[in-house]
This record gives sequence, structure tokens and C-alpha cells, in this order.
Amino acid sequence: MLPSRSRLERWNPDSLAFTGQSIQDSGRAVADAVTTMSDNIDTMPETRAWSGDAHTAATRMFDRAQDQANAFAAYTRDVGAALRDGAGTIGAARTALLDKADEIDMGGQLHVSDQWVVLITGAAMTAEQAAALERRAQAEQVTVNALLLAVGRADDATAAAVTAAATAHGYDPPDPTGWDNLTPGLQQPGDEVPNPAGAAGLMQQAMLRDIDMSRTIRDTSIEVDGDITTTTHTMQDGSKQVVTEDNEYQWDRGPTLRVTHYDKDGNFLSQTSTVTWKDTTTYSLRGATTTSTRLADGTLLERHQWPNGRVEAKVYTPDGREGDIPIEILSNPPTAIAGGALTGFERYVDQGGSVPRLSADALKGVGVGAKFAGPAVGVAEMLFNVAGAQSAFERCVDTYTGAGSVVGGFAPLAFPGVGWIGAGFISIAGSQGVGALGTFLGNQFCSR
Repeated sequence: MLPSRSRLERWNPDSLAFTGQSIQDSGRAVADAVTTMSDNIDTMPETRAWSGDAHTAATRMFDRAQDQANAFAAYTRDVGAALRDGAGTIGAARTALLDKADEIDMGGQLHVSDQWVVLITGAAMTAEQAAALERRAQAEQVTVNALLLAVGRADDATAAAVTAAATAHGYDPPDPTGWDNLTPGLQQPGDEVPNPAGAAGLMQQAMLRDIDMSRTIRDTSIEVDGDITTTTHTMQDGSKQVVTEDNEYQWDRGPTLRVTHYDKDGNFLSQTSTVTWKDTTTYSLRGATTTSTRLADGTLLERHQWPNGRVEAKVYTPDGREGDIPIEILSNPPTAIAGGALTGFERYVDQGGSVPRLSADALKGVGVGAKFAGPAVGVAEMLFNVAGAQSAFERCVDTYTGAGSVVGGFAPLAFPGVGWIGAGFISIAGSQGVGALGTFLGNQFCSR
């Protein structure tokens, strides 16, 4: 298996050597004890303490026991040797990989994630510097991948050697494709991280790096024009999250907070805004707070909350259809909405259960080097929240699984910066493949 970095750090290969020696010593101790008993029984006639048919039967019985004990000792000797050998190969591979990851981390400009993906450390930088660091990260990834695969081979080889040693002495290993694999403790552990031995694993690594670059700020600029303040956050991949505080229309509304997301080529992805309407307005939204999100395809989502607590949420499609969004979805939002500065939404618990809205305080916490995925990620999670999931983690994973399965819908929104997957990947992988991708990415996002 390919372990995560945190799991590999907890591995103790030396324990295999200790266990192997203990197994061998125990088997030898059993054989020696049976040999002693067999020898004592066999020598009894010399002392004339016991003789006759009973003695002969006992001698034969202990001879058979000695043969079985010797076979058991040979069994434990071979298994113990396989474990001791594995301790050396796994230990060497583990040390090499962890040392390389530590070396990259200590360089300051790059770091290795728990999934063994080489990422750019958040800091102020130019577009040229970000591009150069991305090339460095890709080069270092090749080395990390080779060392990671060496750990996997050492682990697999040790497991195979132990199984082979046991099989030679009559052990019948469980069928990994049969019912045996459903028995707790007998399942072969799967990889915890992308497997760079294949194209899918390499693509997942690149995708995780792209996602991280798309939500890590490398530059921030502020521009004030009368009643409008515009803060532009440029991400490591060149995409932008533009935050606007608009006080221009104070006669009927409070300040309007707006976040507009553009990809690295300048294409519009989404815009989310929050405004509270004054009691003096002539609109039916008098006194309400409205948070709306418009997507690149024209889809509009609106959530309103009035002072009396009444809440309404609707979605409007580009072809003119509209529908209500169940309020229950808003009552237990997933991690991105509750995450404050990650999305710019107020922390849900601080609102006493109100509709998530953009927050000036949360947006003030966003700056160079920080992670900022933008409010559209929170909206996507909200829409795909699975109310029946048993835990916040499962809700989060289910959310990304749903988002990753929507063809041409919110998938580019849920994973900003990776719109290049789009129709091409969907046409290749099909809905099942994209769903699996969503599950994988869900685990990466939700475990943070």
C-alpha cells in the first residue's frame, strides 16, 4: 500500500525485526520443550521406571509431536526471517522518503502535503516566480514519486514474503477476490494517496496541486474609487478573486459585499454578493438580507432572510426555470460554508442558524499566502450537501462526490482552477469516473 505522510511517520519498521525474532524464538522454544519431553520419555527404560507397550506408545506419540514441533519451528523461523528482512527494506525506503520530504519543507518555498503532493508555500510572489516554483514542484514530484513507490514496493514485497513463507508450510492465504476479503482484518489495505505508477494517480497529483494553487493568494492589491473599494486577490495559478465593497446606493440598501471569481485566462466563473435592504426600500425585500450567486452559465441562486426569521432560497436556470432550494440544506451546512475566511462567509454558528452570507470580517482575514477558495465553493457544497450523512466529514465527502458527478454543472465551480478537467475528462471517465474523482477530492478537502 501507499501510506499517507502522517501514517508513514507513525510506522516503526524496527518493530518488524523485533516481532520476527520473537516469533522465531517462540517457535524454537516450543520445539525445544517438546524435544526435552520426548528425550525424557525415550530414556525412561534405562532407569527401569517405565517400560512396556504404554511406554512404546508414548514414545511414538512424542516422536510425532517432536516432528510437528520442528515443523512449527521451521515455520516461525521462515516467517520471522521474512519480517526481519522486511524491516530493513521498509525502513530504508521510509527514511529516504521522509528525509526528502523534510528537505523540501525546510527549503521554505515548497512543501510536501500529507498526500505526498509537492505544493508551493503561500507567500508574496510574482507570476514569473509562481511559474518557476510550479516547475520546481513538478520536478521534485518526480523524485518524491520514485521514493513513494519504493516504499510501496517494500511494503508489498514484505507482505508477499511473509505470505510465501507461511504458504510453504501449509498456510492457505485468503482469496482477495472472494468472501474472505469481507472478513475484518483480512482485507488488503488500499492506497491512501494517489498512486503515481499510473496516469490516473499522476493526474490526481497534478489536480491537487492545481487546486491548491487556485486557492492560495500570491498577491493582493486595493483600489478605492469614491464609495467603492476593490480588493483583488491574485492566486498562484493566476486566477483572481475580486472583492468589492460598494456603498454607492445607500438610499435603499446597506453596503454591498461582492466576490467575483475569474479563471487564470480572465474568464468569468462566478459572482456572489450579500446586501441588506433598508426598511425604506420599496421592494418586497424590505429589511431582508440577500445573498446571491451567479454562475458563468447564467444560473442564479438567491437566499433571502427577513428580520422576522423567514428564509427563502431559490434557484433560477438560464432557460427560465426556477425552483425552491430546501431550507433544510441551509440548516446544516458543510465545512466550506462554516469555514470563515476560506470562503468569505460568516461562520454559521455565529449567525444563530441564519442563511450563510458574505462577511466583511471574514474577508478581512484574507491576504497574501492565505487560502481562499471563494464563496462559490461554499455554495456548491451547500447545494450538494447530503442531509442523511452520518457526520460532517461524510457530508463533506458526499458533497464533493455529488459535485464531481455533475456533467457541465457545478464541478468547475466546486474545484476552482481545474476547469480544464471539464468535458474532456467527463467524456473519458464517464459519470462513475467523475464520481470517484469527487470522492477522492472530497477526502482531501474534508480531512483538512
